[in-house]
Amino acid sequence: MGSLTSWSQQTHFNVPNSVVTPEGKMHFQANTFLTNSLDRTQVYGMYGVNKDTEVGLNFLNYSSGSSWYGITSQHREVLTADHNLTIGGAYYLNSKNAYYVYGLVTANKLLAKANINAGLFYGNESMFGESTIGLMASIEYQVINDKIHVTAEYMSGKHWMNGLNVGGSYEISKNMKAAIGLNVYKAQTGPSPFILQLHYNM
Repeated sequence: MGSLTSWSQQTHFNVPNSVVTPEGKMHFQANTFLTNSLDRTQVYGMYGVNKDTEVGLNFLNYSSGSSWYGITSQHREVLTADHNLTIGGAYYLNSKNAYYVYGLVTANKLLAKANINAGLFYGNESMFGESTIGLMASIEYQVINDKIHVTAEYMSGKHWMNGLNVGGSYEISKNMKAAIGLNVYKAQTGPSPFILQLHYNM
């Protein structure tokens, strides 16, 4: 039986999921964003340091040929029986010190079978250009025997991660999950990406 908490996951598509890799386990995630061609690919490899903290590596490749690589970390703090606070961020080592950090509050029981996150992010100019601070939110909802989830996420600003994405995921096995998504709104003009995603837990 699938569950929202049994799967570690770094992001829904762009917005962090707030689910931490279990202690001593590893999680791999690949996101591919397609427009008229391959726009960008992002790969995470995460390790659970303890039950509330994960660290890992982050590789980002653009169709223009540029590649960023860096470190990623996320920590979850229990606030109440129904709410968690998740703080995290990413720092890219070869991209003019590009980084961003975020804080998200998770509501575990606001809606049955749903994972709801909302919070703020901040990134420097190398990361986001002029839109350095903004809002992010997401919801994931279980349907059809808990193996299929539907997802929606939003990130404000005028940068490469902004907009509203919707999609769904399917639990292929206890170790593997696949997802698809579509950008249905973004602040600037241009093609809206189609998103492919694959997760693997070890």
